[in-house]
Amino acid sequence: MGVQLNIKDPETVRLARELADKTGRSITETIRGALEQAIAEREADVKRRSAAVRALVAEAHRRDPTLKHQNLKEVMDSIYDEDGLPA
Repeated sequence: MGVQLNIKDPETVRLARELADKTGRSITETIRGALEQAIAEREADVKRRSAAVRALVAEAHRRDPTLKHQNLKEVMDSIYDEDGLPA
């Protein structure tokens, strides 16, 4: 017996069939392709966000080299007072 996926939402089934018809692929191929594309887009988004964070950290270290030797709590403590307001 093969692996099965039971989609109970009629709109999802309709969309899968519509895309399959438009691409000339089977519903299985269509769903697999859509899932692979969604995963690839998610991974690319995570990489973009990670690169942006690394760039911000590098810029902060460039502007204040002492930050490089502080952990996050120490950095936050230097920025905000005990009430959470800017120091």
